[in-house]
Amino acid sequence: MCKNVVLVPMKKTVDSAMQKTCRPALFGRVWQASRRALSLEYSPPKQFACSQWQTGPKPSTFYLIYRWLLFITVVIVGVISFICQYLPKNYHGPEIELNYFKWFIYLTNWGYAMIIIQTGLALAVVHKYRNETKCNLSLDEEEHPMSSSKRTRTPLVCRAYWLTQNIATDLAFVITLVYWSLVYDPKMHTPNPVNLLVHGSNSLVMICELCVTAHPVRMAHALYGAGMGLTYGMFSYLYWAAGGTDRIGLPAIYPALDWNKPGAAIVFVSVCAVVLIFAHAFSTAVAAMRLCFNIRSFATKIVINTCKHINLSDV
Repeated sequence: MCKNVVLVPMKKTVDSAMQKTCRPALFGRVWQASRRALSLEYSPPKQFACSQWQTGPKPSTFYLIYRWLLFITVVIVGVISFICQYLPKNYHGPEIELNYFKWFIYLTNWGYAMIIIQTGLALAVVHKYRNETKCNLSLDEEEHPMSSSKRTRTPLVCRAYWLTQNIATDLAFVITLVYWSLVYDPKMHTPNPVNLLVHGSNSLVMICELCVTAHPVRMAHALYGAGMGLTYGMFSYLYWAAGGTDRIGLPAIYPALDWNKPGAAIVFVSVCAVVLIFAHAFSTAVAAMRLCFNIRSFATKIVINTCKHINLSDV
């Protein structure tokens, strides 16, 4: 008797069931997208060994020479900055013995150490793929996620290089900005060559890196630079809490980062973390401009070569 009866669920029941089904799926997609954006996986990984402007299918000799010269230069400057430490020119306090190992407490030197590490890793990546027969460098930087059947991960050296390159670039821009706007005091600091190199050329080097390299810059990776800024803030607090002082015996490493005034110090660290995110946005824009110019240059070369071919055919 009930064969022709159709049971229609109530609207509230349907809506409730759909919500229960869709919410986990939506959160799952967001989580997967966030993981992919923050990950250091990239295909093809050989792109980390190439220059955006090379014409050959593998890391060029010119790019290899560039990597060696840059690595040697930044190492030499880093060693000089460690050796040539000095007290402020107008220091008139009690006589103190300069502790060279306090070089490691300054954010400037954290940032410069990251530049040394990332140039060394970049050199290692180039040598890793130098003997490969193909670099598989495409004009666009569209990422090709690996299929689920392929479990091969991006080599550790490539991931380490990409991570340090992101952090070193963001720190360089912020260090240059903060030093010359908030820290530099002509009564205490001397704009000598070493000072200019670690507080000015650091940003120029990283801009050059952004213009020369071929790998992309993901906006989501701004969290790595911001995380390093927060890590330094935590280090400065622990250093202060343990009774650490700067090179002339003051309790604050930087005047703006004085944990005797915790409110101001927290605000300063937070602002620096936000500025690091904007610095990474600038890096992303520079990388996008590099790609745009490369595509236009390649397209122009194709047109010129085509026109030459047509003219020769007509003759």
